[in-house]
Amino acid sequence: MKIIQNTTQLPSFFLGIDVGKKELFCHIISPLEAIAHRFENNTKGIKSLISWVKKIAEPQQLSACLEQTGHYGKAVAKALHELKVNGLYLVNPRRIKAFGNQQLRRNKSDTADAKLIAEFIEAKPKNLITWDPPSADNEKLTELSRYADSMTRDNARLKTKCEAVTNPIVLRSLKKRIKAQETEIKSIRKQINKVISRNVNLKMWDELLRTIPGVGEVGSHVVIAELPDINLFKNARQLAAWAGITPQHHESGTSGRKSTPITKVGSVNLRSGLYMPARSAKVHNPLLKAFADRLEERGKTSKQITVAVMRKLLHQIYGILKSGEPYNPEKRGFINPSKPLTPKA
Repeated sequence: MKIIQNTTQLPSFFLGIDVGKKELFCHIISPLEAIAHRFENNTKGIKSLISWVKKIAEPQQLSACLEQTGHYGKAVAKALHELKVNGLYLVNPRRIKAFGNQQLRRNKSDTADAKLIAEFIEAKPKNLITWDPPSADNEKLTELSRYADSMTRDNARLKTKCEAVTNPIVLRSLKKRIKAQETEIKSIRKQINKVISRNVNLKMWDELLRTIPGVGEVGSHVVIAELPDINLFKNARQLAAWAGITPQHHESGTSGRKSTPITKVGSVNLRSGLYMPARSAKVHNPLLKAFADRLEERGKTSKQITVAVMRKLLHQIYGILKSGEPYNPEKRGFINPSKPLTPKA
C-alpha cells in the first residue's frame, strides 16, 4: 500500500541501493517502516524495482542514493532519473564507508550496505551533488577518451618492456603492437574531435581549455570527458574537493607526520589526466610557473609541487569555463563571472 505524505515535507522516503554485478539490494527508510528487497541487475529486474518503488511512495517524496561503482549502476541510475525522484545521488564509496565508521557499523553484507546507504542519504550530508545522466555526446566522449587513455598506458608499459627484451622476435612483435596502437590512438583522437566539433558547448569548452598553457589536445579531452556541469560547483575549491586533489591534513598530538597527502576521493580519471598538463604548466604557464618556483624554494619535492600545480590548474580551468573568458595571466583567479557559461549539452 502506497504511503501518501504531505508534499511540504519532502523528501520523506530514502532509498539506498547496493549495486552488484548481478543483483541490486534495495532498502527504503519510510516514515512508518523500513522496507527491503532484492532485484536482478538487468532490464527486467530494474523494471520490477521501479514498480516496487512506485507502490511505496510518490517519486517526488523519494531521495535515492547508490555508490559510484562503474557501469554496473548506470542503468538503474538512469531509470531512477527518468522516474523523476526528488533527489538522485551517486556517491563515492569511501564517503559511505566513512559514514558507516562514524555510526560504529558492525555488520557487513549486501543488505546491510543498502541500509547504510539509505541511512546516509537520510542524514542529508552536505555538499552532495545531484546526478544527471550525461548527454549522448558526453557519454560517447567519455568512453572514447578513457579508451584512448588505456591504450596510451598500455603502450607505455610495452615500451618499458622493450628495454628488457633481448630476443629479436619478441622485440619486433612488441614494436609492431606499439605502432598499431599508436595508429589506433590517433584514430580515436580524431573521433573525439569530431564529437566535440559537432557540439556547440563542447567546442566552446575545448577552445577555452586550449588557451591555458600546458593544456593541449589530450588534456582538454580528459577535462571535457570527466567534468560534470561546471555550474554545479559554487567555487573552484569545491571542484578541487570533488576531484580529490585537496590536501588531507593529519595533525594530532605528536604524530610527527610531515607530508600532506591529497584526499583521492574524486575522479581518478580526471586526476591522472591532469598530471601531464600540470607538468607542462610548471614550465609554460606563467602563473603556475611562479607558484611552482615558490614551492621549490620552500623545499617541496617534485611530486608535491606537481600535485599542488594540478590543484591550481583545476582552479584556472574552473574560472575559465565559468566565465567563458580565455586564459589571461593578468587576471588572477578567473572568478566571479558576469555571464556564466551555458551548462553542458
